[in-house]
Amino acid sequence: MIPKEVVQVNRQVNLTKRVRTNNGLCYCPVVLAAHGRVKPDLFLLDGKEERPPEGAYYLGWREGTKRVRRPVGKDAADATAKRHRKQAKFNAVNSGIAVVSLDAKNKQNFLSATATDYPEEARLRMKPRSYAAYSTALGYFQECCSKPCLEDITRKDLLKFSAFLRDEKEQSPRSVYNKFEIIMTFLKAQGIRGLVGKNDWPRNTEEEPEIYEQEELDKLYAVCDVEERL
Repeated sequence: MIPKEVVQVNRQVNLTKRVRTNNGLCYCPVVLAAHGRVKPDLFLLDGKEERPPEGAYYLGWREGTKRVRRPVGKDAADATAKRHRKQAKFNAVNSGIAVVSLDAKNKQNFLSATATDYPEEARLRMKPRSYAAYSTALGYFQECCSKPCLEDITRKDLLKFSAFLRDEKEQSPRSVYNKFEIIMTFLKAQGIRGLVGKNDWPRNTEEEPEIYEQEELDKLYAVCDVEERL
């Protein structure tokens, strides 16, 4: 007989969209792209892709014989991320890892505490310059994002962060991209994925370097003294 404490909780989390059909309101499977992200506004009905005028996403799983469904909003990227997080929690329980639920007091400090601990871990394996870049990016993100808990972060928060760097901090396109990438790496390390698509990333267009011809260089060197040549 298997001891009660080691019985696995084998829960599979699925994502459906609640839409109105000719048969009334139905929970229909979502449509996935090749990279695993949900195609916004699409669902499967009788094996065919359909596009409803409206509808909301729901997470679903089973607790014993009971089917559980929870609404997760109308944004496809946010719904996908919440599904990944819920599945990760079930997988952790299944592996015997304790999952700590946050009470209101702990939740208020969860983002700031995690953002503080993460660069400290990075400091042990990074060069000082890289560590400083991570600390700065996380500091800016906390300044921009007022969400207390990592699980509350949405695609819109990340888009606001990109605009915040550009408009409020007056960062160059390259700096905006680098800091955005650091935050995405930070969130990925916390198990949060799929919030943004490739078109949501800030643009980082490298400028074409100016090339000097040899004739121009000869004229420059001709008027340089010894120190200027060095």
